[in-house]
Amino acid sequence: MKSTALFLTVMLASAAAFAADASAGRDAQATRYTYGMTLDVAEVLAIDEAPHGRCELVPTEMTYRDSRGQVQSISYLKHDMYCD
Repeated sequence: MKSTALFLTVMLASAAAFAADASAGRDAQATRYTYGMTLDVAEVLAIDEAPHGRCELVPTEMTYRDSRGQVQSISYLKHDMYCD
């Protein structure tokens, strides 16, 4: 019985460590874009938008890899695609 409890404890700790590793790149605070800012985007990894209705400004975050291979994140507002 003790060995089963120990096994389950180790498995849960391993799963928690794996989940923390997997989300490590997403936990960093995104840099807020300002007009005229120079961006070094070699590859776009993800673009995430906040849930929204139609025709409004949408908070958006882009995660990308720069020319040095570093993963960066930038946040900005964009017009909803449903706006005329």
